[in-house]
Parts: sequence; C-alpha cells; structure tokens
Amino acid sequence: MLFPKNIYNKLGFDQVIDFARNHCETELGKSIHTQVKYTNQSDILFLRLEQTKEALEILENAKLNVFLPLDFDLHEKTAHIEGFFYEIESIQEISDFLVSAKKVDDFFRNNIDEYPNLSSVFKDVGIDYTLIDQIDQILDPEGKIKPSATPKLRKIHNEIKKLESNILKSSNNIFIKAKEKGLLANTELGIKNGRVVLPVLSEFKRKVNGVLIDQSGTGKISYIEPMEIVGLNNDLSELQIKKRLEIITILKKISQQIVLNLREIKKARKNLAIYDFVRSKARLASDWKCVLPKFDSFTNVINSKHPLLKERLSDESKQLVPLDYSLDKDNRIIVISGPNAGGKSVALKTIGLLQLMLQNGFLVPCSDESTFQIFEHIFIDIGDDQSIESDLSTYSSHLKSAKHIINFCDENTLVLMDEIGTGTDPMFGGPIAEAVLESIHAKNAYGIITTHFSNIKTKADQLTGIQNAAMLFDVDKLIPLYKLQVGQPGSSFSFEVASNIGLNKKLIKRAKALTDTKQYDLDELLSDVQLQQEKIKEKELELNIKLENAKKYEHEYRLLKEKLEGQKSEIIQQANIKASSIIKSANKEIEKTIRVIKESSADKKKTDKVRNSLKQKVTKLGDDIPDTISTEIKYKIGDQVQVKGSDISGEITEIKKNKITIRFGALTTKTSIENIEKVGQGNAKKVKKYISESSYFIKQQSFKSEIDIRGMRTHEALSEVDSLIDTALIMGVSKLRILHGKGNGILRTEIRKHLKQNPTIVNMSYERVGLGGEGISIIELG
Repeated sequence: MLFPKNIYNKLGFDQVIDFARNHCETELGKSIHTQVKYTNQSDILFLRLEQTKEALEILENAKLNVFLPLDFDLHEKTAHIEGFFYEIESIQEISDFLVSAKKVDDFFRNNIDEYPNLSSVFKDVGIDYTLIDQIDQILDPEGKIKPSATPKLRKIHNEIKKLESNILKSSNNIFIKAKEKGLLANTELGIKNGRVVLPVLSEFKRKVNGVLIDQSGTGKISYIEPMEIVGLNNDLSELQIKKRLEIITILKKISQQIVLNLREIKKARKNLAIYDFVRSKARLASDWKCVLPKFDSFTNVINSKHPLLKERLSDESKQLVPLDYSLDKDNRIIVISGPNAGGKSVALKTIGLLQLMLQNGFLVPCSDESTFQIFEHIFIDIGDDQSIESDLSTYSSHLKSAKHIINFCDENTLVLMDEIGTGTDPMFGGPIAEAVLESIHAKNAYGIITTHFSNIKTKADQLTGIQNAAMLFDVDKLIPLYKLQVGQPGSSFSFEVASNIGLNKKLIKRAKALTDTKQYDLDELLSDVQLQQEKIKEKELELNIKLENAKKYEHEYRLLKEKLEGQKSEIIQQANIKASSIIKSANKEIEKTIRVIKESSADKKKTDKVRNSLKQKVTKLGDDIPDTISTEIKYKIGDQVQVKGSDISGEITEIKKNKITIRFGALTTKTSIENIEKVGQGNAKKVKKYISESSYFIKQQSFKSEIDIRGMRTHEALSEVDSLIDTALIMGVSKLRILHGKGNGILRTEIRKHLKQNPTIVNMSYERVGLGGEGISIIELG
C-alpha cells in the first residue's frame, strides 16, 4: 500500500517516469509506463530489475541496435471481412516490423543463457517469418509494387511500356507539325487526366482535330487530345485498369497471409513494446549511472543521489553530495535534525524516491555495494496539503496523514515524515509529534523523520531502535554541508543562518536574549559538539592519509632496497669474473715475457721489445675494465632521477664522489651514480627506438588518418582512438576522422565526452550530412 495517493508526485517519481518515457521509441512502449505498478512481490520485482540490468548491458556493449516500428494499424476490426486487403503503405509497415521482430527474436534465441530474463519475453513468438520474403517479392525498397510481382502483372507492365512508347512517338509527330503551323503555346506536350494532350492556343483550337480535355486557368491554352491517338490512349487506360485490378489481387493474397499470422503479429508487437519499455529504463539508468543493488532483510545504502536534483545541479555546474543511510531491526528509525535548507527534506525525498524506483522495477543511482530491503507499504507525510475546498489547514493535513500512518503501519512499512508536528503552537505540536513517534516505534515500523523539536531529539535518544542524526553545518563559513551524520542530533543553527542571510545583528542579539536559556544552551552545545567532531574527523583523515603514504613509501623503499641489493650482487659477480679473466691473461703475458727474456740471454733489444709489448697489452687489458662511473651525465643536487629499471623517481639531496643520496618522499637511500638516470631518459629511449625501427617517412606514408570503431566495446574504442591520436602527433598529422556510427548514440556520446578532455584537440565537429553526418567525428589536433 502506498500513501497518500499522490505519493508519486510528492517524491518526484512521476518525473522519473516522464524521463523514462522520453527514452521510448514507440507510443506502445510509453503506454506501458502507465500500467506498471509498485510491487513488493520479490519474484515479479527481481524479474523486472534483472530485465532492466540485461537491457543496460546490451546497450552499453551495443550488442543489439534495432529500430522498433510498432505504431501502425493492423485494422483488426475489418481484417477478417471478405474482400479486405491492406494498402501498400500498411504492408510496408508490417514488413518493417517483421524484420525488426525477427532480428530481436534471433538475438535472444542465440543469447538465452546470457540474457535469460529478457529472452523469456520472446520465447512463445510463433510468427511465420517467411512473410518477409513474400512481401519482398512484391514490394521494392521504395515501397512500390514490383512489375515482376506476378507473371500477369509483368505482361501488363510490358504492354503499357510498349503502348506508351507508341503514344509518345505519335504525339511527338503531331506536336511538331502543329507547332510548325503556329497553333501551339510555348510549352511541351502535357498529360491531363492520364491522357497525352497538345497545348493549343485557344483561338486555334478548332483547327486541331481532337477532343478537348481541359483548359488553362486563364483560358488562353486548350488541352486537346489528338484524334489520331484517342484510340491508343483508350487502350492505355484499359491496361492501367487491368494493372490496378492485378495489384489489388496481389494485395489481397498477401493480406490473407498477414491475417493468418495476425494473432502472432499482435503478440510479437506487444513483446517488442515491452522491450522498448525495458530498454527505456536501461537508457535512463545509463544516463543516471544507476545500478542493481543487493537485497536483504536490512537497508544499507551507499553514495545514493537524488537523480532529479543531480540533473538540476549538473545544469548549474554544482556537485551533489551523496547520501549514506542504514536501517535494520535494531535501528529501525532515524530522526534527522539540523538547520533549515540544510538538506533534511532532500535526504527524506532521496530515500523515498529510490525505494519507489526500485520497487517499480527501476535501477537506482547509488553504489552497487548498497543493500535494500523490500517494503510492503510506504507511507509519507511530506509538504503542505492544506486545502481551501475541504477546509483543511496545514496542521490538520499533517494530523490526517499521521492518523493514517499510525493506524496502518507495521513491521513491513517505511514511514517518511517531514517536520513532524509543525503547523501549530510548538508547545503543543512538540508533544503531539512525540506521541506520534512513540506510536510508530511501537508498531515496529521503519522510518525517517525530520524535526526541529528538542523533545523529539531527546525521545529518539531514549527509545531503543531509534537513532539521532544531523545534517552537518559549517560553523566557520555559515553554510550547510548537506552531509548526514548518524549518532547525535543536530543544531538548527537558527541564529547562524539568520546572520548569514544578513538579518540585523541587534535583532539577532535580542532574539538570543528572548530564547529559553536551557534551549539556547542545548543548541550551543550541539553546535560545539558538531564543530569538535568535524575537527576530529579532519585530523583523523589527515592522519589516515599520512599513514597510507608512510605505508606506500615503506613498500617502495623495500622494493628499491631489494632491487639495489640484487644489482649489487650481480655487479660484484660480473666484476669478479672480469677481473679473474684479466688476471689470467696478464699472468700468461708475464710468463711469456719472462720466458722470452730468458731465452734471449739478456739481449737488450729483445728485452726492450718484449717489455714494450707487455706494457701495451697490460694497457689494453686495463681498457677492458668497465668504467663504473659515467662522466657523460653531470648530476647536481635537486635533480629528479630514478633508479634504472624502476618507475620510482626521487630528488638528489647529496653527492659524494660516485655515491648519490636520493630522497623518495619521506625516505632516503644511497646508491652508486651508475645505477641512476635522469627522469625522462626512458621516454626519450622509447621515442628513439620507435623512430629507428623503420623509416619515419615510410611510417608517415602508411599512416591512416581515419579509424572505424563501430562494433567495438566502449573501452576498446577509447583505447584505439587514443593510440591513433598519439601516433598522429608523432607523425605531424593534424586532422583525423573517427567513424563511430549513429545507432543509439551511446558510443558516439562516450567518444566525444572522452575527446573533450584531451588538451591536444583544438576543434571537434561532425562530418557533412552527405558524407556521414553525426556518424563521423572530425577532430583537429593543435
């Protein structure tokens, strides 16, 4: 049960339906939006939601792009009358429908495992799709009867062409002769009432042997059918009659086949209307970033947003603050307090609207980690229902709503009440509101209630299962934060709000003096508590960020240390191998030199020669020793560098010989100068490698400035487009064409939204209509 009757209007759900209806392609699809009702039956609800989720997935992946031509007349009342036949236009509409129906039917038959809930809509369709071929045999692409539709029609058509040729030939001869005699007006041969006529000047009409068919508006020209071709024109008229009769015979025959399938066609049209309806909800979900949440016996909603308010704020370039809320058996009711215009009513309406959307089969704008419970009843008391006609005041209307809520609410009810107890003297309105709250609590109903009354805040703190909550307020800036914080009541910040809008300071001071001391002290206390909590939360957030950064730096330092240790062992091992090789070579040369000296018996020339040879070889061996200190790159304190083979960059803080100290955030480390490189060298190497792999000229010649992304998933298309732009920038190409197609416009919208964020693009437009129009985007690079 829903209360009141205009609950859809009060919560804005009627506007949600209007948005969804606008996404329908057909009037039949739109009509279903007025038929679907709120439900708490889980099997029906889950089917509606799963169908919408499946339709959303089909849309996002562009798996089924189909036009739904459903708004045509089947002439059901006259279709079974003997002699009835569909006009050519109706047959063409039915053919278009059958083509779309077959495309949808084939898709879900082939994807029944992936989309079982939507596939169930089309499982019993039994249309004879050979009708499509039968209609194609008689209608051409322009919706006209083909001359070859039947052998008889082909024969008649050929005879008409032959006769028309004879008439034209004879008419031209007569026309030339009459023109030479000066009998004709300055126009060509004409056709009047389906007959070829001469445009004779009226003063000469008696000089032309023929039948007067018509005259011009001024009477100056008489249209005369020459007697020589009257017989031919009569024969042509007879053939045209035969042609029309044969076409009627053809239409009757195909109409009989359509009538035989009329029941299945009606059923398929209804199913496609349901698909149009479901797809419209999926399109709305795509626009509003809606999801299918989880279901359980409790409610825990994360990052929910009022979709209508989000639309409005988006137009004003403002951000909507998301709402988190929870309800369960231990905490059934939340009492929200806080300043006016602080978001209490918006929070209330957001909760109510999302619940209505969900239980009407719509996906909802929140985190997919959210959990909802299903309510049998939703009762609300929001806004002013005062009525002059029924002599109902604001206060009376609230009492009437409260009466219904108290009488009918139970443990399966969600109650939403805005500013409970208002509209009368607060001295009496407060106690009545308190009594209403106690009654709702006693019925174990779930609820969200907003208030400014202190006694309601106190009662919420006293009763088990009720939580106080506050809409937060920035005391320093004197502006609402629109954030809901559960745990303690909120101050109304009456004087702060009054001061913010510029009310006279003396007046505010006087109002404070007139305020009950205890009440004022309580409000001040709540304000101070909120301020202190905000400061604590800020400090907590700051500490959490520092802690996360410390963990990150610790992890990076550990990886860096392990890398350096590994490199150190490898370098030492390689140096030892090299040194060992050098020593072995040196020993061999020394031994050889000693042997030569001994054998030469101290011959001075030979001795000097082998000594010089030994010196040169030792020098060469020394040259083979790798120089571990690079002198080509000069480093200085403050340079940004990174360890070779690592993506972690830091700043040089100290240089001692070949040792360098690098600071990575809050951590520092030391390493050899040969283990580092300046930031950016890696990228330079990549570019150099790219250019050197093949001739730049060849790459530029083979580069294509157009890409076709139709049929791709969105993320694949975005990646391909980015790659094309990167290559174009290197190649020096300034103009690109992106073929994304029109379709439902989802891929096109995502591509253009993505491209707007690219700073290298200086202009973006659609291709000319004759060359593809909105199916192709032209981008120019700066």
